[in-house]
Amino acid sequence: MRKLKDFFYDKNDILIVLLILAAAAFIIYTRIGAIMDYPEQLAKEAAAAQEQQVEETATESTVVSITIDEDDTITTVSEALADEGLVDSAADFEEYATDAAGEDGEVTLSTGTFQIPEGSSDEEILDIII
Repeated sequence: MRKLKDFFYDKNDILIVLLILAAAAFIIYTRIGAIMDYPEQLAKEAAAAQEQQVEETATESTVVSITIDEDDTITTVSEALADEGLVDSAADFEEYATDAAGEDGEVTLSTGTFQIPEGSSDEEILDIII
């Protein structure tokens, strides 16, 4: 019995290392499928993220055409912008344009057809149409 006790006392570090190696080998053996599939999973996630980014870019690049005639006023243009969904409220955009016009409150619109990207701010839209 004493010899067995001395053997374990002298060799317990080696036994613990062997037990840890055996546990690690068992875990790797049972999970090898998931480990080998991981790069493919990362590639699929990267492709999905890139596809989503392309869709967002395509959505951002949608452009709406607005035509302004000589007899159009800021009121009619604001209503057209609201109808196209470029501004939330025709009245709010009209008020913004009038405030931006300065002291005289007169907004001078350019005539023609203008390409306005969806999601543009009121300031960007006003810069395009005046």
